[in-house]
Amino acid sequence: MRKTHTVRSLMFAIILVLSLGLASITNATGKDRPDANDEGFIASSDDGVTTAAVFEWTVEEMENAKPYPVQSVVGTTTLPELNAPVPDGPAGSIAGTLPSDTATDDIGLLSNGEVGSYGSYPYSAVGKIFFRQGGGSFVCSGAVIKSNEIWTAGHCVHAGNGSSSGWSTNVVFVPQYRNGSAPCGQWSVTQLVTSSDWYNNGNPNGLDNDYAKGRVSNPNTGCTGTLGFAFNQSYSQNFLAVGYPAGSPYNGERMIFCSEPFKRTYIGSPATFSINCPMTGGSSGGPYIINNNSLNGNVSFGTGLYPNELFSPYFGSGAKGLYDYSF
Repeated sequence: MRKTHTVRSLMFAIILVLSLGLASITNATGKDRPDANDEGFIASSDDGVTTAAVFEWTVEEMENAKPYPVQSVVGTTTLPELNAPVPDGPAGSIAGTLPSDTATDDIGLLSNGEVGSYGSYPYSAVGKIFFRQGGGSFVCSGAVIKSNEIWTAGHCVHAGNGSSSGWSTNVVFVPQYRNGSAPCGQWSVTQLVTSSDWYNNGNPNGLDNDYAKGRVSNPNTGCTGTLGFAFNQSYSQNFLAVGYPAGSPYNGERMIFCSEPFKRTYIGSPATFSINCPMTGGSSGGPYIINNNSLNGNVSFGTGLYPNELFSPYFGSGAKGLYDYSF
């Protein structure tokens, strides 16, 4: 049985009404499929799709959600390892914000494993994303990037099939999730946007732009803080990858991290890159953090050619354009 908290249920119902109204307006244009906007992104509202959850997810529903697989590249022997590309613009970064509790962890002193303090920054900004896609209930990882926005992988919000049917729906973000608890609440995700490259091309041709973000209606960034954002940076640095792997040997109930240096570049333009990290399905969309503050990648895919490595899109001007995208 679903929760019957009157205030929360009413809030989610209001979100649904507003989202349905937006969908009706969008569908009135008569467009069957959206064209990419000038920045190269496609939003759920372009397709007239409602993404917001009608009700909070119950603990049982969250525990039963299946880990959305980390994308896997097949035919790996035909895909060359590439040299690191030249950034397509000047390097830049945008500072994040600390939560009300300003405790932080020094990522330089960590070894890989379970996060010790979920409320310590930058882990405080990381959580699980629950959604429905293709008739199933799934979970990915993501992070808070603005007062009302979260970041994740493109394949967590859209199937990459070039169709309005590919969007994730009934989407909520649960920061600092642990064993069914939601210490910062469940945030309903009212709109989603991803790159037109991922939307239309999917795996493998769209993996170099496998990123997305969502707009949330009821955030509590005093509890989470927000990650900063870095773009056109060097590959040669240490990355903190954080997520909720649920495939064996993990169970999805704990936040896991890998603190590792850059390993190699691979497919795509700009080339994707990897770090050593054994996280499994469910960690998709989890942030790659640099300098204990800034988002500079996200969990995207793996390949049998390089086992125990996780690959991320390179954050150049395309990723910065998505960060700047206004819903």
